Amino acid sequence: MPKIGLAKFVILTLFILCLSGSSCFLSHAFQAQALTIAQKQTTSDFQSRSSIEKHPKVLTIPQEPTLIAQKTANCAPVESGKIHRFIDGMDSCVAPMTEQEIGENLNDPFATAILRKGIFPDSVDAIVTEVSNSGLNLQQANYLLGEGSQIPTTVASREEPRNLRYVLTWGTSPTSSAQILLNAPPGRDSSFLQVISWNAQAKKYNFYEFRAQVGETDNISTRVWVWAGDSPMAHAPQTMGHGCFDCHHNGVVIMKELAFPWNNWHSQRAIISPLNVPLAVAQEQIFQNLNGAENLERAIRSGFQIYYQNWLRDRIKNEEGTIRLTDVSEMLRHLTTNTTINFASTNIESKGENTSPANSDISGIPNDFFLWDSALKTALNLNYTIEPIKFKRNDYDNYLKIHNFKLVQSDFTKPDGSPLYEENGSTYFAFFVPVPSAEDLFILTQMRSAKILTDKFIAALLMVDFKNPVFSEKRTSLQQYAEQVTTGTIMNGVSSIPDEFANKVKAVAASQPDCDPANLDTCSTEQQFLFTWNLPDDQWKTSVQQRIQTYLDEINNLSESERLDRLMRLAVKRRSQFQSWPTIKNLQEFSLLLPQTDLPQ
Repeated sequence: MPKIGLAKFVILTLFILCLSGSSCFLSHAFQAQALTIAQKQTTSDFQSRSSIEKHPKVLTIPQEPTLIAQKTANCAPVESGKIHRFIDGMDSCVAPMTEQEIGENLNDPFATAILRKGIFPDSVDAIVTEVSNSGLNLQQANYLLGEGSQIPTTVASREEPRNLRYVLTWGTSPTSSAQILLNAPPGRDSSFLQVISWNAQAKKYNFYEFRAQVGETDNISTRVWVWAGDSPMAHAPQTMGHGCFDCHHNGVVIMKELAFPWNNWHSQRAIISPLNVPLAVAQEQIFQNLNGAENLERAIRSGFQIYYQNWLRDRIKNEEGTIRLTDVSEMLRHLTTNTTINFASTNIESKGENTSPANSDISGIPNDFFLWDSALKTALNLNYTIEPIKFKRNDYDNYLKIHNFKLVQSDFTKPDGSPLYEENGSTYFAFFVPVPSAEDLFILTQMRSAKILTDKFIAALLMVDFKNPVFSEKRTSLQQYAEQVTTGTIMNGVSSIPDEFANKVKAVAASQPDCDPANLDTCSTEQQFLFTWNLPDDQWKTSVQQRIQTYLDEINNLSESERLDRLMRLAVKRRSQFQSWPTIKNLQEFSLLLPQTDLPQ
């Protein structure tokens, strides 16, 4: 029987003692209910977060919120038949909500049609039944993902842990914004139930968990439905980075692999075979009626777009012809930092035996891997060319072999302490890498459309350390100036934000030593921003396009072997940054998400 490794056991023990209640939804990083090793079932596959060395912090990177120790004693027993509250970072015990609290906060369909009617489903099947009988007239859609879902049974038997979990949604259609979303393990395992439900009245999401009292033994008889917070709490000082918001960084529904071909998800591009999952899962009605991730992508995009449109509308007010802006620093954070991350890949399977035709070359590296192409070209309409790059199949396969790429199931171990299983090679689809998020891109386009920001200002921000579209310490440091610009105005179509921000940058840059504009990579953050910002309005676009094209040509002019090595090493670096970057690292909880290699991290 597989066991949890020593490091995992220590983390689980600490988790039981602290009961930080951390959890994620619609991501590949769901926090487990604290279970003993004997209780762990292979069909649930939920694990406590791995211990990952933190990324070295610099003063310009927002510090992670300090975890608040939760009391493990003096908590009153939960009360059956009542809705409770436990907001991690604010509450020390699970406690019943008052009728006033419920009326003020819980006006989403999961609350109004189920919980507030005294109905408390305790399993996936029970939730499905109650939503169906609620009179909400919503359509159900079923989705499945798992980092080990494509690992062949010659490597791991179907019964061994593959980090499988269901996502169920209810909406007016499978592709519309979901009103209720459920995350749970398959195989009739109800050890972890989490719901997100859209509160149309307040224009925000509510988060719920089915859990036990702090410090109590967790079993179905001691669990109650708990309100775990709402969207705005994702950015509140007490709750930011805690509980549901350690992964839902912006308080919205998320899906890391948000674009074709949806690595790890059951989809039109890669089905999850019933022979690759435990027999109990394959026999479930939910599994037998799966929808493809291509539908969930549309539902998730619609969900966060509706939220952000309302969020921005509340912060843009027209007062007698003058548009007044509030929370500007939070708007700008979506440009200066990566508020969250998506993953993208090629459409070519890593293993040649899985491609059609067999042994196809590797092509289609995501453009956003090289720079934030979705913003610079698609949104700002800049003109440059990313030449197609192709890796010959033999070269790619040999590179993986020489550098010992492999997927390792180290969340569970054999009796001797070694990983439960491992498979040579990389992720199912080749070149699976972190890229800027669709959420940040959407906010950027909305601010541009609302004339809050100009194209020149956006370009000046994004051209700071532009070769690193994710995890840029230099670009992140610009948030210190954004924090000083909390409000603004738009008068006669002209926003005050760009000039006010630029003036604050200029004040600091004035005391910095000169740098060589021919080698901007060595210049300070402020100097890189001002290089673009200070260009004449009729020249900045040409200059930016030339800088980008020069960088892309350098990559294209490398020999095939040099280009393969450079890009593979860069991919490994980006994955390592993802695993260690403050807050973002919470999105990885399973060892099978990314391959291991002997290349320097």
